[in-house]
Amino acid sequence: MIDDDVIEFANKECSNVVLSLDGRKEIHDRYRVDYAGNGSWERIVPKFQKLVEAREGKNYYMRGTFTHANPDFLKDIQQMLDLGFTELSMEPVVCAPGEPSELTQEDLPIVMEQYEKLAELMLKREKEGKPFTFYHYMIDLTGGPCIYKRISGCGSGTEYMAVTPWGDLYPCHQFVGDEKFKLGNIWDGVTNTEIQSQFASCNVYAHPECKDCWARLYCSGGCAANAYHSTGSITGVYEYGCTLFRKRMECAIMLAIAKALGE
Repeated sequence: MIDDDVIEFANKECSNVVLSLDGRKEIHDRYRVDYAGNGSWERIVPKFQKLVEAREGKNYYMRGTFTHANPDFLKDIQQMLDLGFTELSMEPVVCAPGEPSELTQEDLPIVMEQYEKLAELMLKREKEGKPFTFYHYMIDLTGGPCIYKRISGCGSGTEYMAVTPWGDLYPCHQFVGDEKFKLGNIWDGVTNTEIQSQFASCNVYAHPECKDCWARLYCSGGCAANAYHSTGSITGVYEYGCTLFRKRMECAIMLAIAKALGE
């Protein structure tokens, strides 16, 4: 749990901090429990608020997750706003097919509508002088994705890695604990170069299914963890995630145009 030492270190040493709050109390406490099975929402929220206040304007993200339990995730975003957080991200769940939290086809129209309502809420609050950011709606329509972004994909395993408390290295936090993806450790560096090479080539050009997608260069092949957990391969295609990504792009483009026109 976060304490004063963690807050001091994070705000002194980290240019950006990602905080995990799944959303509403009942949603967060569904999975985020302690060893006794008690929910953590009431204990962690005041600490998050203290950390963000102490950052004095430095970047952070309040990151939530929507699952089959909360496809109506705009309620969770509204809860975060009510708590005073304004730099937000809401991610679709990453899980194996058939798990209870898996997003279903029945959830899809709800989620798509939530993205549209979120964009409308952002415009409304912008006019009211109470803006907030949403990570997936922050795009550059003038320059677009550079060639480096296109060939690096999400960058897991190459541009960044996850470091466990005991010093092991993994491509990203979503692979931690899966030994076949262990890259090495902080003492010996990367020793599993074969796996790292696979991640290095995991980009949009490794996915023939992507060649006709209009959003492919912004996605650059998508999330390797999503692909692996849904298809069994880091170069697989998580089609549900593709649908959500294109919707986010549509909403981001709408927001950019509306702001440019002063609407």
